[in-house]
Amino acid sequence: NHELYCLSRIDLKEKLRIPFTTEPTGDLVGYYTHSLHEYDKEKTSQSQEIIDSEQMKLRFLFIDSYDISLLDRCPQTSPKRQLAHKLLSANNHNYPNNENSPEGLGEFEKRFVAFNGGVDKPQLEWLEKSLQSAKENNEKVIIFSHQPIHPGSSGPICLIWNYDHVLTILRKYSDVVIASFSGHAHKGGYVRDAESGIHFRTLEAVLESPDPIRTYGIVDVWEDQLKVRGWGNCMSDIYDFDHLFFSKKKSSHPEGSLTTYY
Repeated sequence: NHELYCLSRIDLKEKLRIPFTTEPTGDLVGYYTHSLHEYDKEKTSQSQEIIDSEQMKLRFLFIDSYDISLLDRCPQTSPKRQLAHKLLSANNHNYPNNENSPEGLGEFEKRFVAFNGGVDKPQLEWLEKSLQSAKENNEKVIIFSHQPIHPGSSGPICLIWNYDHVLTILRKYSDVVIASFSGHAHKGGYVRDAESGIHFRTLEAVLESPDPIRTYGIVDVWEDQLKVRGWGNCMSDIYDFDHLFFSKKKSSHPEGSLTTYY
């Protein structure tokens, strides 16, 4: 949302190379997928090395939680802007005069403020198809979104408007989805979903760290766990893959194979 306060989606596409999808409505939406396995195969073939066929296949899915939003959506022509207006009008009596205020709302209704957004039907369909494809290809998935998806991973004011729809889809693929990482709630948070076993981590915000503290993290992906190595206010933690129930084969590395993400 901070980027959308300052830049249009067209600017973000050019500057950050986000592969936005243009939906039939004409709106740009930033959901996309990246396969680490396919990327490694490309690099490996170039270097004439042999790929370890038993290496875990890993796919990243990026959710655009400002799909349905007031931010950078044309008031006159965007159906997504009109839907956002309808949702806020129906769920927040402070809107539109005080559109970012949750005052007087119930606990989970507090999410219906203008600095949040929702996920529209085409993206929900894409998410389910992508997870089904990952399952069929024996891939494991890590989800990324700006807004938190699970109500236990942050305060309710920061949740995706229709977080429940997204969460329902993820729970259907508990044998595929390792974890979900998000931001938006500056203090961070974590919960392991009791129903699916999926880890939901909200990362602590760098802008809440006074000088000289530098808040950031590195995520190491092993064959049986994620390790978050945090600096500054970023909490370190370890998340196991027990809920996936995939067979773990011995690795030549004494602690398993390792991939590091920054």
